[in-house]
Amino acid sequence: MKTIINNKLLEFNFVLFPIWILPIYFLLKHIFNGPELPFLIFLILLGETHFASTFLFYFDKKNNLYVRNNKFILIYIPLFLAILYFLLGLKYFSIAILLGAIASGIHVTRQSIGISRIYALKTNRLIELLIYTSSFLFLIIGFIRFYYQDYSDLLFSFLPSDLNTYVKYFMVLINNKILMIAIVIFFSVFAFLEKTDLKKKFSNLCGVLLYSPYLFVNDIYDAIIIGVGAHWSQYLILNYKIYFYKSKLDLKKKLQILFIISYAIIMGIILYTYHFNISMIEILILVPLTSQFFHYYVDAFIWRFSVKEIRENIGSRLFAS
Repeated sequence: MKTIINNKLLEFNFVLFPIWILPIYFLLKHIFNGPELPFLIFLILLGETHFASTFLFYFDKKNNLYVRNNKFILIYIPLFLAILYFLLGLKYFSIAILLGAIASGIHVTRQSIGISRIYALKTNRLIELLIYTSSFLFLIIGFIRFYYQDYSDLLFSFLPSDLNTYVKYFMVLINNKILMIAIVIFFSVFAFLEKTDLKKKFSNLCGVLLYSPYLFVNDIYDAIIIGVGAHWSQYLILNYKIYFYKSKLDLKKKLQILFIISYAIIMGIILYTYHFNISMIEILILVPLTSQFFHYYVDAFIWRFSVKEIRENIGSRLFAS
């Protein structure tokens, strides 16, 4: 079986199936009697550190030549998109939020596919289709559950009156817990039935279930931490293996860690304030959102193991024992 981290407990709980997030998060919610502080803790420790880790690619001198040869794709385009996104957010903040959510959904699902491929002996298109289908289906259902009341009047104003009844029936269906459990079990069984080793089975299962919390929890913050938290966990452990595993903790590495910690605290506090205080200035919110948009774009290129330079500079360290 393929191995990324030699510590089996670490590999299972941070890459293959980060189930520990679920009990720890709800334990913290119980201790602090609410989602606010636990949300901030997970946002800083996992969420924003994960976004900051993207910049490690640029800090690593082994990637300098590749970055210089691909400046248009890795520097000019992402900077242009980041500026464009920021300006769009100044004028149409809600549209920027929506675009960020869509980009996040695609980005997270692509990583689930990537993790599945890491542990695969050969590409299984059926499993990948299963991950894509479950992720976007669960996401769509979740956003409808969380935001239907906010936009129902607008929705019904555009829909023909004879469709209103069907929309209400649909809402009843997606709020039926038994039906949702049955759908999740259906996807999980197919993901786990692939004829392969146990690690690949669990990577499939994690990819399929990542957005399943959106079907059941009543708080969007719970859904984000439990579901997307698994994605954050995987991303961090992969970057740890590449940039810090068996590396000497010299001044450069210490500065990189300081950058990640500082970035996470600043961006985490800004986003936390936005989520729990609607009076927060939108221009300030756009700073971490723009950085996240940068992350979604760049990650589409810095993890392409089909590219020789990425395979040699990143893959060689990721798969090294």
